[in-house]
Amino acid sequence: MSRLGRWLFLSEGQISKEDAVDIAQAECARRCIQWWEPVRVHRHYGDWAVWTYADHRGGNVRVIVDRGTGRVKAVFGPTPR
Repeated sequence: MSRLGRWLFLSEGQISKEDAVDIAQAECARRCIQWWEPVRVHRHYGDWAVWTYADHRGGNVRVIVDRGTGRVKAVFGPTPR
């Protein structure tokens, strides 16, 4: 199914926001990337985008988690300060 289709039509068996945070935190630990609170989670074309250190400028890490399978698609950051 396309990303747009997943974004438009919610279905059962999807990864929750809380699970996406847990998956992103485990991926950051695996890559030895600093995990800082607060964390913000939002939908990104049907997937979850998890941002660390969300209330601050710079030092952020963004992890894209596939909403259907829970697979980590990409990790960006930390961003320059």
